[in-house]
Amino acid sequence: MSGSAGYTDSQGSVVSDLTINPVSEALSGWELDVVVSGSIGAVESVKFIRSLRRLGSKITPWLTRGGAEFITSQALSWAAAQDTITSFSGTASHIAVRHGCIVAPASASLIAKIAHGQTDTPASALIASYLGEKKPVMLLPNMHDSLYRSPAIQENLKKIQSYGVKILGARTEEGKQKFPSPDTLADLCANELHVHKSGSKGRVLITMGTTRGYIDDVRYISNYSSGALGTAISHELYRHGFETIVICGPCTVKPTVATKMIDIESNADMEQAIKDAEKGALHAAVLAASVLDFIPNSRQSGKIRSDSNAGLTLELSPSKKLIKDVKSNIKVGFKLETGLTSEAASQFAKDYTSKYNLSLFVINDLADVSATKHRAKIFNRDGKEFRSVESKGGIANAICQHILCNGRD
Repeated sequence: MSGSAGYTDSQGSVVSDLTINPVSEALSGWELDVVVSGSIGAVESVKFIRSLRRLGSKITPWLTRGGAEFITSQALSWAAAQDTITSFSGTASHIAVRHGCIVAPASASLIAKIAHGQTDTPASALIASYLGEKKPVMLLPNMHDSLYRSPAIQENLKKIQSYGVKILGARTEEGKQKFPSPDTLADLCANELHVHKSGSKGRVLITMGTTRGYIDDVRYISNYSSGALGTAISHELYRHGFETIVICGPCTVKPTVATKMIDIESNADMEQAIKDAEKGALHAAVLAASVLDFIPNSRQSGKIRSDSNAGLTLELSPSKKLIKDVKSNIKVGFKLETGLTSEAASQFAKDYTSKYNLSLFVINDLADVSATKHRAKIFNRDGKEFRSVESKGGIANAICQHILCNGRD
């Protein structure tokens, strides 16, 4: 693609209009073809391509004649920072030379061409070549439900699945198979690409959110947790091809992709969910939940009346440390403190890595946590600090790399 206008950022560096802000290295080194066919979902393809690039991939866009009725090749070229292919060429560009092909959106017409081996268009020839090479092909059907349920289209979808095409789940709404969130779709594709290449990297247990201790049927005590850090960790592991088992307590931010999501409320709920997850072998456990350290001794039925002048006395007891009994050689623990000093952080690390058999320990001060920052120190199995990070994404990346390296830091 020809050069693009740029601008100068606050540090004085010239930034191209084609620049993206990376959020992960999950697809670093991956080169992908993205086919955009005739569906209104094509209007989401620009965001989708940018989302894939933010995971580190290099994208070559393809636009069918039907797709061009909804979006332009120029828009796709801008999104990918690569020229869009719309026709056959003397360079045999339709041969599968990259790592994978994603068809999003996929029209009923293109699905039929794939099912019946028609290669009379650049896009259908490209997909046939990928199938011939046994390289990954993912496809997102986008159409009205009445078309999607059509016997012929359902038969075509079954046929292309037998060829090895992975059908991606659309967002069902208003009687249509719609384009999901571009970021979510990019994460789904990243997971599928890694699993296709080398199989699942293993089951990872992730606890996140908080827990509640009920006083009566409407009142409870709880810790604060937005869920943003647990979500960032869950997403990063999923993108890299791990099977993620997410045990999620109450919070405002939850993962949009996971192998399995288990919603819980109480400490007892979380303990049981952990035991259930441990029935299958765990490759790693990331225990990011803000679990209550103290829980009410009893729970009254109904609602305690608020018009009494007698006041309310609440008796609390220490809760069981769930992290202690989690069985995994790779185990990541967390601690949030206030007024934290470097000396205190180091002492916590030595104590906690030994006491709970942690392979990684993340600690931070409440003053360093907000919607825009999450400064933390990370310690290894020996309780020695080896990294400081400034964001939730940085923490998620460090944990993912730790697990990918089988717990060695």
